[in-house]
Amino acid sequence: MDFVLCLKSNKYVSTTEKFSFRYPSDYPISLKTGDKITSKYYISDEYVIWVNFSKEFYVSAGGDRLGSIIVKRDTSYQSVREFGDKTLSDFDRLPAPYKGTPPEVEYLKVGDEDAVRITTSSQPASFDPPSDTYIFIHNGDLYRISFEYDSYYHKLPIGYYQKGKELILSTFTFNQ
Repeated sequence: MDFVLCLKSNKYVSTTEKFSFRYPSDYPISLKTGDKITSKYYISDEYVIWVNFSKEFYVSAGGDRLGSIIVKRDTSYQSVREFGDKTLSDFDRLPAPYKGTPPEVEYLKVGDEDAVRITTSSQPASFDPPSDTYIFIHNGDLYRISFEYDSYYHKLPIGYYQKGKELILSTFTFNQ
């Protein structure tokens, strides 16, 4: 990890105090909690908290963002392996015109936690940028930590964003 980046970083503690992490001081943060997500965006009430690394909060496609951390109440997956396997089987079932490049799925440990890393590239018929996503299941909640890179929005060398990702992942801690 980049020592100087760590020294100049900010610490985020979730409003629910379930998790915390450090992030580069020049990364913007916007967030919504479950009740605000449901009432403003009319989407599922399973969202606990949604943190975007962006000046403005965006759901789904669009927006200038470096990534996000989404926590959902989700009991449909018993393990990250089950989540990763379903990701691959969902891709296999796509019609040929929408397939594009398959996601790369890697099972690993981040800190002491089992995780699955899902890396995607730009896909046909999708506005989603390439992303590097880490999935954790902790106390019945599904944590999705996504890092996006789009040269249109991100003007610094990609190495800077990779160091930011390393900082966030290496300091991400469950508090409960």
